[in-house]
Amino acid sequence: MLLSFPYMHPELFPADAVSEIRFFDPGMQDEPGENVFRPDALPMDKKTATALINDCINFGEQFKDPSEMAYYGAMTTDEFYEGSSMSIQAQLSQRFADTQGGKEERELNEAASRAQFILLLAWTFEEKMMEVQGLEKGVKNSWKSMDETLGVDDEDRMNERIVDLSNAESHTGGKSDEQTIPLPWQRIIEALPAFVPQDTVLVCTDNDIIATWNDLEIKFSAADAKLGLPEGAQTARLPVWQFAGRRKEPTGLPLALKQLTVAIIDSVQE
Repeated sequence: MLLSFPYMHPELFPADAVSEIRFFDPGMQDEPGENVFRPDALPMDKKTATALINDCINFGEQFKDPSEMAYYGAMTTDEFYEGSSMSIQAQLSQRFADTQGGKEERELNEAASRAQFILLLAWTFEEKMMEVQGLEKGVKNSWKSMDETLGVDDEDRMNERIVDLSNAESHTGGKSDEQTIPLPWQRIIEALPAFVPQDTVLVCTDNDIIATWNDLEIKFSAADAKLGLPEGAQTARLPVWQFAGRRKEPTGLPLALKQLTVAIIDSVQE
């Protein structure tokens, strides 16, 4: 299976870059489409996942100053959860308090739940960013319409006598065109092994991520033609903690020790 990485929405993947590409659904869609992969045994159902995400959003809205949220983000995961009024950590842990099986099984189950949580956050973040980009586009189109209504002609534009409103920054926070979404891809790649088959190939066309892997001196080689990837695609198979940029094998993160194959296509966005 070819799976988009790090983006989980088709709108964020280069059109026609790879045929048969699929997109991960962490359990938020009502009816996954044909090009969507949703694992059969997610720890949290849609109702629970939605409630958890809403708790996170409500928690984040408590902070007026982004630096305060950054402070929480710099703390450990447990401290972050304990600092929230809804105690998200308790919601995750409670699901496994009465789980049958040994310690190792319970730890793996809780790790899977945490992995789903990370992917839920990333999926929701993509949704919010697409909403902002859609608003930005709508505002710019409105400016363009007003520009045309004012009768701006080519000579006016060339002589810069008036402002081209369609090229001005909107009031939605500045230009967002052609910008990529800064997802926490290192955490995403360490969460995916909880749910994807071992023969999954993560397909990455993000040049910034690819540049990071090059800096890490990860060795990629020509992709197998049977994968159906574009000419020039390269692959590497490693434990995911290496793709995530960790300096050494982590302890207490069993999912990060699993191996995955990553394919890079660095010519799509040129």
